[in-house]
Formats: sequence, structure tokens, C-alpha cells
Amino acid sequence: MIWIMITLFFGFIVLGVPIAFAMGISSIIYLLVTDIPLSIAAQRFFSNTQSFPFLAVPFFILAGHVMVKSGVAQRIVNFADSLVRSLPGGLGCVSVVTSMVMAGVSGSSVADAASVGSILIPEMKRKGYGSPFSAAINASSSVVGIIIPPSSTMIIIAWLTNLSVAKMFMAGAIPGLIIGLSYLAVTVVISLRRHYPREPRAALRDIFWAFVSSFWALLLTVIILGSITFGIATATESASLAAVYAVFIGFFVYRSLGMKGFIAALRESAQGTTIVMMIVCSSTLFTWILIREGIPAMLAEQMLGLGLPNWMLLAMMVLAMFVAGTFMDLVPNLFIFIPVFMPIATQIGIDPIHFSIITLCSLALGLFTPPVGTTLFISCHLAKISIEETYKDLLPFFLVGAAAVMAITFVPQLTMWLPGLIFG
Repeated sequence: MIWIMITLFFGFIVLGVPIAFAMGISSIIYLLVTDIPLSIAAQRFFSNTQSFPFLAVPFFILAGHVMVKSGVAQRIVNFADSLVRSLPGGLGCVSVVTSMVMAGVSGSSVADAASVGSILIPEMKRKGYGSPFSAAINASSSVVGIIIPPSSTMIIIAWLTNLSVAKMFMAGAIPGLIIGLSYLAVTVVISLRRHYPREPRAALRDIFWAFVSSFWALLLTVIILGSITFGIATATESASLAAVYAVFIGFFVYRSLGMKGFIAALRESAQGTTIVMMIVCSSTLFTWILIREGIPAMLAEQMLGLGLPNWMLLAMMVLAMFVAGTFMDLVPNLFIFIPVFMPIATQIGIDPIHFSIITLCSLALGLFTPPVGTTLFISCHLAKISIEETYKDLLPFFLVGAAAVMAITFVPQLTMWLPGLIFG
């Protein structure tokens, strides 16, 4: 029956049923056929989300939406523009750097893709950049939003694995920067080959005032990471503080957030939280059934029984996540792969925090790969082109991103050095 459930799940996905409903319906059918009381579904659906650490997710989502509605994205774009506009393909480089900075403010790849793309994609098209290239840069660079801390997705992983949120945040910092800088290099190389324009170098005075203009937004990252890292606040307390801070600077410092924008931020945060929680609840029930049937243990035993070298097992797991990321959303993939692959990783000597970051980075690439790439859909909509038109321009970013993930996978110091330095 378990294989029928899995087949139904993928069948629903092929038919276009949303992931949360595909998981939930296939799980309910399994319970009905196997005569397991449906009260189990209600218990599993909600019980695991009743945790204080998980409360950080809606607060981080709210903080991100409030910052976007406050016009923070434009201030950060101006700051990034003053830093890198003189590089080849200046506006493309601004897009990448802005996404890296916004990652520390919004903690969401989707929010970054929408806010940064709405500003820069029309401007890039006006300056002569191709629409597919503009969309490809925005879609790919925004994935660092969930890798560079703070990140609501990291909180879900920490909750799933019972690991420290603070250590997880620190572990994601260098990998996120590596992926972001890799995309910056790709943008420069392609811009040189295509002779895209470069803007005049900004004066130090302009850089200074652009920094001052965005200072209060940038300070949010310091507040979140500092309070968590030094034990001043828990992740949930830090998230709630971030939401209050975002509202305060929006209303009273920048004075760019009105009641209409605030209400819109509340509405979008409620919608975003509902989507995340629905996926988490359905995934929890689906994963419980897989574990009950011993699927993760069976797959782990079979993979370890192949007698392959540890590095090859690790590479196989990463490649499997690359493929899965192209077909399913990130959060359901976390619930499927972490219970299956984490025991294998620990048995071959991989630190759980290191493997959690490997999983996050591997699945993050799926955000801009067709057919399910969320940031790709947003970017193509903003660029007014079809997804098929971006394939050629997306390929270099995916290949370089995959190479960066492999480096993060096989050089654990890139992930573990910063947590070790801070936490010992």
C-alpha cells in the first residue's frame, strides 16, 4: 500500500494538484485502506507544529513583507548600485548583489525575486539587456535569500532535525556568499562576451550616502543574528523583534509605510504563512507514514549496502536532490529527503549541520529550474517572457551553482568554520 500511496502522490503532481493537497490526499487514502483511524491524521497534521521555535516562521515572513512594503528594496538597490555598477554588465551585477543583501533582510527567495525583479528587470531591459538574461539573473541570484541568514527555511530544517537555529544560521553564511559571488562572476563573464553596458564608477560620497539611506534596513540583519548568536534572544523572540523593528522603521524612520501598505503586508504574510503551514502539516503526515513503513531505513540500508565509497554516496544524494528540486517545491522535499538521507550522512561521518546546509543548497537550485521553479515563474512574469525563452540563459547559472554546491559538499570547512569559530 505504501507504494500505491507514493504512486498516487506523484500522479496528483502530474495532474497539477498542489503539493500540499497531493501529499494530504494520498496520505488519507493510505489511512483509509489500511484501517488506521483518521484521528491519527488530525493528530499528526497539527501536533508537530505546536512548538515555540516554529513560531519564528510567521514572524520572519511578516518582517520580510513589511520591509518590502516599506520600499527597503529600492534603498538596497541604490546601495548595491553604488558598489558594483562599474563592473561589466553593471545592472546585472547590481541584481546579484542586491539579492545577497536582501537575503539578510527578508529571508525569503520569493520576496527577493519579486521586490528586486520589479525594480531592476524593467531597467535592465531599457538599458539593452536581453529579457531572458534579465529574468535568469533575477531568478537564480534570489535563491541566496534562503541560504544567507536569517532564513525561515533554515528554521524548518532546524525544527526537523532538532539542531540549533543559531549554528544553522552561521553555517549558511559562507555557502550563501559563495553561491552569490559565483553568480556575480557568471554575470560579469557573460556581460563581457555580450558587450552589455557598464555604468560610471560611483564617488565615495555617493557610496556613503547610499549606505546611510539603507543603514536602518541593514541593521535588521545585525539585530537578528546578533541576538541569536550571543544568546540574547531565541530564534522566535528574535523573529518577533524583527517584525516590530520592521514596522517601526517603516512608519517612523523611513516614513514610507502607510496603513494601506501595512495591511497589505499583514494580508500577504497571512497568506504566505498559511501556504507554508499547509505544506508542513501535509508533509508531516506523509513523512510519518513513510517512517512507519520503514521506507527511510530500507533505503538507507540499501544505499549503504552498495559498498560504494563515502564520497560517491554523498554525490548520489546531492544529485538526487538536484533532480527532485526541479519537480517539487523545496519544503516538501525537505520532509522527504532529510528523514531518508540524514541517517546515511551521519553513518558515513557527515556532520548533521553540514548535511543540512548541503540539503538546503542542493534543493535551493530547484527554485529557478523548470518546470516548478518559483523564482523563475516570478522573474519571467516580470520580464513578460515565457519560461522556455530563459533556458539558454539559465544553464550557466545552474551549472555554476551546482559546482558551488559540490564545493560546499566536499569541503566541509566552508560550512563548519564559522559555527566552530563562534560556538567552539
